[in-house]
Amino acid sequence: MQLYKRQHSSTALLPLSSGEPLPWMTLQNTKSTSKPSNPEQTILSSLSFLNDYSFLCAPTFVQRNPTIRDLFIIDRQSLPTRDFWDAVYSEWHQPRSLTVQGLNVTERAATTFWKACSRFETLHLSFHAPSSSLPKDLVFPLVTHLDLKTDHQRTEPFSAEEQLAFIMACPSLTSLCWSLDQFESPMLQFYEALTQKTWTQLTDLELRSSTHLDTEMAAVVDSLPPLRRLVLSQCSFGPFTFSKLKKHHFASLEVLDVVGCDGFTSAMALEMLSRCPRLQEFSCPHIHLKDFVQSSEDRQQQKQLGHQPFACQQHLRHLNTFIYKDDNNPADWTIKAMGRLSAFTQLEHLSLCPARLDPACQPQAQDQPHVTNSGLEMCLENGLDRLRSLSKLAFFGFGGSSPRMGMKEVQWMVQSWKQLKIVVGNFSETEEERSIGEIAVVFEQHNVAHLAIQSNNKQ
Repeated sequence: MQLYKRQHSSTALLPLSSGEPLPWMTLQNTKSTSKPSNPEQTILSSLSFLNDYSFLCAPTFVQRNPTIRDLFIIDRQSLPTRDFWDAVYSEWHQPRSLTVQGLNVTERAATTFWKACSRFETLHLSFHAPSSSLPKDLVFPLVTHLDLKTDHQRTEPFSAEEQLAFIMACPSLTSLCWSLDQFESPMLQFYEALTQKTWTQLTDLELRSSTHLDTEMAAVVDSLPPLRRLVLSQCSFGPFTFSKLKKHHFASLEVLDVVGCDGFTSAMALEMLSRCPRLQEFSCPHIHLKDFVQSSEDRQQQKQLGHQPFACQQHLRHLNTFIYKDDNNPADWTIKAMGRLSAFTQLEHLSLCPARLDPACQPQAQDQPHVTNSGLEMCLENGLDRLRSLSKLAFFGFGGSSPRMGMKEVQWMVQSWKQLKIVVGNFSETEEERSIGEIAVVFEQHNVAHLAIQSNNKQ
């Protein structure tokens, strides 16, 4: 077989031995500030196994390359041997990141696999592990970032309680992404662990497909350290959770994504924008046009109606929501909405599309009795030119009813937003413009990608 390597300061590939190349292994050398004692020595930093080939020679290879820091094992059926994981555990100097996807961890290799995991700082694990495979006395003090998802379709799944036991064995976590697809979420146990100060450094939390009550999630949010980032996808969210979020995390939050949450209301969204001074990325299901143009702020126990500055308007870089309206809203409210959006001068990403076309993300009855009503009718006549202040905008998406968005608006966009790279939305074209693809030509000339929205509604 023939294995290729890169020279220390060159991109040329050199053969390590004679024979056929190994398609299952990709290598990446690291940049080093010091010169190796041997000019021909290669310092490897990354190792990837991408296909289903034998691991027979892998243990020897990992033993001879202790500088590897990042290991990727993707969509495999055959399992690395115990010798492989033993070599990773005992020989590698400073392993950093382990990514495992589609791997079956058998009982035979489970102990050595988990021991190897304890050497890494970042774990991305999407895999199947047998029940009770985690050694009870094993601790993962080096793990600071954990992304955990297990295969729930197996006959003996790695249960939610066992997953939580694993997470609790990672006391240094600063970032946790936990996917609980079709599992009964152990939120009460998670809350109890938080009250015991298990993760005092946790500032980044992402929960996906978690089934829990609003009161349970509120207890969790109440017990967390001040969060920098919170992402909740397909999770319950209600007034109790929002109250605790406001009490403990508004001052520290930089990223909030609740697009896939039931119960996150328009009023909550406006309060986030008005009271989170450090907010940089915000994604929510929807905001009612009336709330957006007539937002109010409670200052010193007095409600003052008017266009108060948003607390985050000098920091917000990413806004993803659907601003929707009633049929009886005044015609000039869209212009007013454009004026309010123009205050977010640091925006790089602005998406006003319906939230992922997911029923769980659509406006709820408590917010909007007529959920079929449209979004903003965007065009220059309705104030689109007020967004000229968004000079850093690289992504723009629009949805709802915008039949007046045509060539004039396209030309305005490419001339006003010099950083624009992607536009998502449907434009109105004349038959002549459509026949020659004029809008596509304009975007192409300015290196802007255009993606049309495909409706999934069947009439």
